[in-house]
Amino acid sequence: MGLRLRLNLWLAGIFSLALALAVAALVHGARRAVVDEVRASAEFASSLVRGLAERAAPARDHGALVALVAEVGMHAPLRHLRIAILGADGELLGGTVHRGARHAAPRWFERLVWPAAEALTQDIPMDAGRIRIDADPAAEIGEAWREVRVALFILVAAFAGAMAVAFVFLGRALGPLQRLSAGLEGVEHGRYHERLPPSGIPDIDAIIARFNDMAGALGRAERDNAALAQRAIAIQEEERRYLAHELHDELGQSITAIKALAVSIGERADAELAARAATITEVSSDIYARVRDMMTRLHPVVLDELGLVAALGLMIDDWNARHEDCFCENVCPRTLPAFDADARIAVYRVVQEALTNVARHAAASAVRVVLELDQDGDGASTLHLAISDNGIGFDPDRVRRGLGLRGIGERVTALNGSWSLTSRPQDGTRIEVRVPLAGNLVRSSEA
Repeated sequence: MGLRLRLNLWLAGIFSLALALAVAALVHGARRAVVDEVRASAEFASSLVRGLAERAAPARDHGALVALVAEVGMHAPLRHLRIAILGADGELLGGTVHRGARHAAPRWFERLVWPAAEALTQDIPMDAGRIRIDADPAAEIGEAWREVRVALFILVAAFAGAMAVAFVFLGRALGPLQRLSAGLEGVEHGRYHERLPPSGIPDIDAIIARFNDMAGALGRAERDNAALAQRAIAIQEEERRYLAHELHDELGQSITAIKALAVSIGERADAELAARAATITEVSSDIYARVRDMMTRLHPVVLDELGLVAALGLMIDDWNARHEDCFCENVCPRTLPAFDADARIAVYRVVQEALTNVARHAAASAVRVVLELDQDGDGASTLHLAISDNGIGFDPDRVRRGLGLRGIGERVTALNGSWSLTSRPQDGTRIEVRVPLAGNLVRSSEA
């Protein structure tokens, strides 16, 4: 449950409690008013009827008393009362039968404010009978309901208005916190360029200022790390290039010389020595092949001479030749925009490392390398590389990433790109790399 919703629920609970207390106070006041009004009317009627009864008592003229009571009952203050003259045996001798008009009020309100029975009935004894005064509170309850209804309408309107104001106020007050949460989420995903505007609330502005400083520091650290990674990769590739040249110039020439001498000796020697010379020639050829493979892995010269597409094709063909139990499908375009040297070698190394991992760990029967160029609506181009296999897979959250995968991440990050690894046990592995081409292109194009 969000903070805004929780605060709104708390305020709604407080306002509801206040509204309930106000309604209870209104109902209690209305009940007291009804009781007081009914009691006052009954007491007034009782005093009048007592006087009439005393005047008629000496003559024992019940008819005159009935006529007087009926006339008195027509007076406005007594119209909500019923006055009955009862004989000694309880028979009705006469009285008022008019009752005040009922004013509609909800049943729940009537039940809450209806007076007790003892407040509605009074008996006045007289010779040979009695006079009963019954009060009808319906009219008073109706009048009280009209007043309470207006007050309830005002209270409910005030409650709704207060809730609306609180909802808007909390929305504006908590808006900066929501933006701060979104900003933190952006930082979590590497969007260090985002900055938050001031909110106008000093306490929150202090937090926003610290957030902006943090995002700026993280952005600078990321740029510095990317520059360092790019420099380290460049130094690494330069060292590999140097080692490849040394192997070619020194060890390669020495092996070639040994092979030439062995061939020369074999042509002039007897059969036994010629066989040994042939063995030396064969071993020299095998060593030279291994050295050439090492030179290719250290620095693929074909990448500089023929371009990325051709270099990937040769690498995949060579991989298929050495792994008969697993076929690698090459899905690359015939032409691509020409990359600078860092971008070319980075993409090449990613594919090389991915295929090495497949051979060592995947136990796959098929691999697919897809290289394509994506363009968005703004004309910006992105190189999309995907390497997937149908091997045993693994759980990325439980298996520690080795140097190879970390190297892939460093190379891609150095090019301002992004990469992802998805895998599940028994469901293969997929590596995706996206490299923006805006800063990694040269003017020419490669075949």
